[in-house]
Amino acid sequence: MNQPEVTILLLCCRVYLQSSSISTLCTFISGHSIDWQRVYKLCARHRIRPVAFHVLNRLKGIVPPEALQPFKAYCREFSVFAFDRKREADHIVARLKQHGAAARFYKGMDFSQLIYGDIAMREFTDMDIIIREDQVPTVVSVMQAEGYEMHQEKYFSIYPDHFKDHIKEVVFGKRCARGKWLSFEFHYRPPETLTSVQYHFNGLLGKDYLSGRPFTHQDYYRLMLVNNGASDFYPHLRSLLDMALLYRHGPYRVVPKLQGFEDLWMQLASDLLGIPAYATGPVPEKTYQLLRKRLLEDPPPAENKFLQLAFIRLTFMTTLKAKYAVFTQYLRFLLRPNGEDIMRVRLPYFFLYYFTKPFRLTFGLFRRSR
Repeated sequence: MNQPEVTILLLCCRVYLQSSSISTLCTFISGHSIDWQRVYKLCARHRIRPVAFHVLNRLKGIVPPEALQPFKAYCREFSVFAFDRKREADHIVARLKQHGAAARFYKGMDFSQLIYGDIAMREFTDMDIIIREDQVPTVVSVMQAEGYEMHQEKYFSIYPDHFKDHIKEVVFGKRCARGKWLSFEFHYRPPETLTSVQYHFNGLLGKDYLSGRPFTHQDYYRLMLVNNGASDFYPHLRSLLDMALLYRHGPYRVVPKLQGFEDLWMQLASDLLGIPAYATGPVPEKTYQLLRKRLLEDPPPAENKFLQLAFIRLTFMTTLKAKYAVFTQYLRFLLRPNGEDIMRVRLPYFFLYYFTKPFRLTFGLFRRSR
């Protein structure tokens, strides 16, 4: 049995998707004692505050005004900041074009406008932009000239080849006039999945992915199968909403290596959101239960998301060979020097970071266990 606050989140999503009625939500609220502060916190965790407010605002006579206030305040602020981000993003893309670097929006406002019909209806924080890998130096030069700070700049400046081999994007940020932090992520590869399967934009979108043509629903369906599914295993209700809204414009052709991730969201959305989407193949029961629990229950205070995702990925693999491949991939990831190692201390030779990495990991575990 779900807690009433969790049920309200699910019903808000269902009403938004039209898989349930507003009267069902109204009846549920009227028959239960609701902790509205918890509802708001859960909506923030699941990144669905605009969607929840869009639905709950239709029940002003049922939902207490003080319960709607934090939603209203957030959505007003988010709408203003979303337009600020769009204006700044347009400026940045134009500056890059002046320097011969092709760039285009990815996820964020572009996705929200296409799928939700409103750039302020889907929560997002960073501005995601796709570039080619050989354009990274140009992007760094332009963004720094615009006053942006580069994340892990020391790592990139000292070992640029290692950086680009193992990091999928370059990240920048600065304060805007309203005091908010503006963050840009320039992706030259889709999210890493820590498996033997790697993805590339030209494989998902075609060779003309930077031509400026509008991304189609088919394009975004593939992108989100990688981003929401293969990379993150549908961590919040927004990720399921994304897939359910995209699904309406299908059917889509899905490559075999992504089929399992499609089956996974379909089973979750059918169960939790009432979407008539049916998996074409079996979904590992252990994986499904872990993801369902993650969506419906509060995370433990000392949750290690890296280990949690590693365990989920292992349960998703159906053969010992595949599980072994995932295990070795995560082991290599843990032992490989990263930006944190390089930013902490400067060593004369790169190979020395391999020797110091186990000590840093051990010290980190000891510090967290205290």
